[in-house]
Amino acid sequence: MSFSNWIQEKLFDNYEEWHMKSPDYNRNGFNIVGIDNTLKAMEDGFFMYMELYPPHAIDGCTAMKARVGKTQDAVDLFLDIDGKTYRMADVSYPDAVKMMRAFVKKRRVPDCNLCVEVAYQDIDQMRSTFTELATLLLGDAKQAKSFMSKAKLHSMEELEDSWWNLYEKLLSTGRAVELSLKIELEDFLYHVQKLIHNKNLSTGENLTGDVSIDTAAFDDSQCIGEWCAYFNSTWKNHKLVGMDIGTDSLVLMVLSNEEFKRAQELAKELLHRIDVAERL
Repeated sequence: MSFSNWIQEKLFDNYEEWHMKSPDYNRNGFNIVGIDNTLKAMEDGFFMYMELYPPHAIDGCTAMKARVGKTQDAVDLFLDIDGKTYRMADVSYPDAVKMMRAFVKKRRVPDCNLCVEVAYQDIDQMRSTFTELATLLLGDAKQAKSFMSKAKLHSMEELEDSWWNLYEKLLSTGRAVELSLKIELEDFLYHVQKLIHNKNLSTGENLTGDVSIDTAAFDDSQCIGEWCAYFNSTWKNHKLVGMDIGTDSLVLMVLSNEEFKRAQELAKELLHRIDVAERL
């Protein structure tokens, strides 16, 4: 370790030689508070994972990873040790903060007696989950099968690529639109109307009664998040939802309440996020 990096660690809690990865951060160098903030974002439902990589193995451990758990108040921690992966399930967020901070600040690995050896990524399960999500969002099993025949899911990087490819497929089929956060009200309403029209055509549903657009109810001085929230507060059986692709734009879709609930669950299993549009 260089003298300047040692000073950064001891005086400022900056870890220049460590690597942190999350949905919005993937590089060397972070302040210790970044652990707290990222885990808080996971607890609030904005992030699905975070990963820490030391510059050198610590007692054989080359990575500590947190994934959202089955319940909102807990995470699963994964440790990569000597070529194997171990899981500590249902760790509370306060305990996860303590363990991940200790890993970085004190170079301390949690007691492996509390862990079980696992496969970090179940490829077959991931493919099944991704196939179900693609079928739901595309609304066409044949299109989803064709899409999945080209999808690669053997690593986190390939999962990211497949998520991006799904977003592009949804845009090309008219099942989603990508809008700027600075879009004008007239253009926003046009694109939402187009989403409704395309869903009517693809599903044979008549959504007009439930997802009507009362243009007089909108204020053009407001922002897109407020317009989305208005739709979701007035529609009874459908939601205007967003697909998080890690950019400053909004990728919007119209889903039934049941479709939205299932899509959100499936995306979470894939360490990605689908939520009501105003929360993105």
